[in-house]
Amino acid sequence: MTQTNISRKTTDRPREHITSTLGKMILSGELLPGGRLPTEADLGERMAVSRTALRESVRMLAGKGLVESRARVGTIVLPQSHWNQLDPDLLAWREDLPPDLDFIRALIEAREVIEPAAAAFAAQRATGQDLGRMQSAFDEMRSADMKDIESSVAADEAFHLAILHASQNAVFANFAAVIGTALRTSFRLTTTASQNFATSLEMHGDVLEAIRMRDSEAARHIMVDLIRVANTDLGRISEGRAK
Repeated sequence: MTQTNISRKTTDRPREHITSTLGKMILSGELLPGGRLPTEADLGERMAVSRTALRESVRMLAGKGLVESRARVGTIVLPQSHWNQLDPDLLAWREDLPPDLDFIRALIEAREVIEPAAAAFAAQRATGQDLGRMQSAFDEMRSADMKDIESSVAADEAFHLAILHASQNAVFANFAAVIGTALRTSFRLTTTASQNFATSLEMHGDVLEAIRMRDSEAARHIMVDLIRVANTDLGRISEGRAK
């Protein structure tokens, strides 16, 4: 379990600092569901912030489904089922914590449902500009140095987000904006573990070609297989950690 640093810290934005610190303590399991947050007096002393800033932060955390204030009890950490898992702040905080394999597995399962459908719609609806974005991202993937994880991840992410936008589905497009951070987390983990990058790269090209040829079913099926590569990598990581 990660120990989050909540020592005194000077910041121009105390509310953001408090919110992110407490949020990370909850996401990491340092503060468990059903448990209470430290008192305002304790947090104020340890973090050198005002009670007003603390209360604003607690309200923000409550809005994200992480905590609930109860009369005569205090502020309680809520179960994960209440958390807004795709909240941009939660996703950003997760990037600063050790990877949560269960959460990444849930992301991959969501991708297995959404991205094949998006690829099929993109084959029907993609504009020339959409195809240009996909081609550009694919070219960046091909030229990326696999030792440079950040550039590889950025190109991979851009390719998948371009397909979501090319679906011309407003919900998918909004989903793409929300899960950008989530995709980066997932891709960082699976890209570094992948033993089949050449195959994965070829499959990205096959998806692009299917979309370019307006072959919806091929685009759907290839995307399913592509995401399964990430799922296989995750399984390999899980097995390695279990040993």
